[in-house]
Amino acid sequence: MPDRTARLPRPPGLPPGTLRLPPDADAPSIHVFGYGPDEFEELEVVDAAQLAAVRGRWPNVWINVNGLGSGERLRALGEAFGIHPLVVEDLSTPHQRPKVEQYPGHLYVVLRMLRWDADDHGLVGEQLNLVLGPDFVLTIQEMPGDPFDPVRDRLRNPQRQVRRTGVDFLAYAIIDAIVDHCFPMLEEFGDRLDDLESAVLARPTKDTLARIKEARRTLIRLRRAVWPMRDAVAALQGEHIALIAPETRPYLRDVFDHSLRVLDIAESYREQVGGLMDGYLSAISFRMNEVMGLLTLVGAVFLPLSFLTGLYGMNFDPASPWNMPELKNPFGYPILLFVMITSGAAMVWFFKKRGWFEFVALSKQLGDDD
Repeated sequence: MPDRTARLPRPPGLPPGTLRLPPDADAPSIHVFGYGPDEFEELEVVDAAQLAAVRGRWPNVWINVNGLGSGERLRALGEAFGIHPLVVEDLSTPHQRPKVEQYPGHLYVVLRMLRWDADDHGLVGEQLNLVLGPDFVLTIQEMPGDPFDPVRDRLRNPQRQVRRTGVDFLAYAIIDAIVDHCFPMLEEFGDRLDDLESAVLARPTKDTLARIKEARRTLIRLRRAVWPMRDAVAALQGEHIALIAPETRPYLRDVFDHSLRVLDIAESYREQVGGLMDGYLSAISFRMNEVMGLLTLVGAVFLPLSFLTGLYGMNFDPASPWNMPELKNPFGYPILLFVMITSGAAMVWFFKKRGWFEFVALSKQLGDDD
């Protein structure tokens, strides 16, 4: 299943900062987490005018927005936190490639969140926009549902490190949650591949081939999402990014290592899917050889019988001296049946002695074992 957000057509010549909101975007909901070493509060902002009072109320602020259905709220966010108009434009464009861009006073990061579709239609990708400022983190996602519940639980606990550090550590925790969320997805995908392998070995069908192709498309989407995200995480480790404290960079290196592991697992699954395709073709080939072998043996057994029935089925004048003399024999018909049965049995014995039946059985066994 492709990503929910299709690429929006952008007419050429639009002024910079023009918002192009998806027509089917969800109505936005804004959740604010204000925290410090000794204080914490979470609330939902209903009126966009309240956003201006959010900044500065706590030492650190995390604003999480679900939905892109309101250009007014996106502009209000940009004005309240001093976000560059080009970043506000990108916030409303749900087909950005994972990237890292620096602007005066804030850092803009685009990532991809992956999850299994609720209707089991495959892998679905969603863009996450992250804006990091000196005292705030702004995350904007297209729809409700994310892997950030562990991060929220850590914020609620005053003993956790995220409460005693700056917003750059919170940004790391959010990025780490996105990357680590790929591991249970890959584990579930591995279970699906195991089930698919069992189907290939048992009795492959057209549905099995469709599932193999869908697995290959899923890995392609996963690789397209994780590969540039790995580059974005690598860019965040640079010393030229002032908003990332030196104490946070080792944690980002750990996230980078996790992204490499995700890619390694995806590559191993890619090879496994290729082996499943080869196994499917081999199983189909064995099935065809089995059928052709049986048809050949049956045709060979009935070939002399067809010859005899065709020979004695010709209607000639019985009074002719050149006619078959055995036609006047009162035991001609039983003799012919005996000859036919004997010929068929002799051919079956000959084929068995030559090992042809064992060849067909071996082909069937190999087909079952694949």
